[in-house]
Amino acid sequence: MHNTIQSDLITVPQTETAGSRSPARFAYQRNWALAELIEYHLEGKDYVFAFEFHDDILILDSEVNPSILQFIQVKTKTTGQKWSVHQLTTSEKGKNGYPDKLSIIGKLYENKKNFADHSSQLRFVTNAYFSFVDPVPVTIASQLEKKDQDKITNAVQAQLGAGAVDLNALQLEQSSLSVDDHEKHIRGILHNFFEELFGSDHNIAVSPWYQSISDQIKLKNNYPSAQVKSFDDFIRNKCITKSEIDDFVQRVNRSHNSRDNWDIIKSQLQTEGFGFQELIKLQRSWQKYATDRLDYDNNALKNLEIDISNAVSTTSFGDSPTLKDVISSIRKDLSKKLSKLASIFDSHYIDSIILWQYCEQL
Repeated sequence: MHNTIQSDLITVPQTETAGSRSPARFAYQRNWALAELIEYHLEGKDYVFAFEFHDDILILDSEVNPSILQFIQVKTKTTGQKWSVHQLTTSEKGKNGYPDKLSIIGKLYENKKNFADHSSQLRFVTNAYFSFVDPVPVTIASQLEKKDQDKITNAVQAQLGAGAVDLNALQLEQSSLSVDDHEKHIRGILHNFFEELFGSDHNIAVSPWYQSISDQIKLKNNYPSAQVKSFDDFIRNKCITKSEIDDFVQRVNRSHNSRDNWDIIKSQLQTEGFGFQELIKLQRSWQKYATDRLDYDNNALKNLEIDISNAVSTTSFGDSPTLKDVISSIRKDLSKKLSKLASIFDSHYIDSIILWQYCEQL
């Protein structure tokens, strides 16, 4: 009986720790991955994107029951330069007694060899063109001229001691993401992504979310692979999943209704005798929370939301509670936790979260 992908991802040794990578190259790799993730999401695919785990980027087709692995290397060249078959297949001579380093394509096929019991695809992604094939977005290695196919096959066999080499598994991809202005390009992709999901009249600021998810990818990328001891560890510390992006989309959808909800709440608070200054402070906190809750990696806020949401769902408020009673009851239930957060979140901000969560659960 074969092992599962989940178990093999953890038990199969990673063949090479990532070497030094310039900030510019990593930024391109990160933005390419984000653009690819957005495309997957808009197409309705399930996905898990892992960073610096067995390869530059690893994509699984499911968080729960993955059946296909995609191993991806992302390399850049100065605009105008091209890749040759020789550059892709030549190994680097080892120094100081160390063995030769595998070629770019050799590394990809090593992953296929290591995960031979599972279906896998190999992708080499670059901003540059290839000197040995006409410019197209994707070329399957089996479509190359016979002499170039032979060069790849011979190199893989020599470097890995492999027998048959499946050229259908290898894709050579020329990305439309420019190496010179990829950040501007990805912001445009994000803007279109938000328009597709929320309509052209959305007022979501692209920059904060782009910065937030970029920081999250950096954290995932830099988390030491050696510390990953289980598939759950892997998902939590090395990956961004469809379920996480789905959660973000749901949060944005709820934020769209925040102004209408505030108008209703404001009217009720006025009825209950809240003064003008108090209402202004609550409104500012409400607006700030509507933005903050879209921060992809604000874990302190996420944990507070969970605590308040759980408290709201389990508290019996009676038939017609006042909003003042709702705030008081939740504050009483969470008094110990809230006292520890006083230095992070002010009282009006916490009250606005309580009111928000209460409205969501009506």
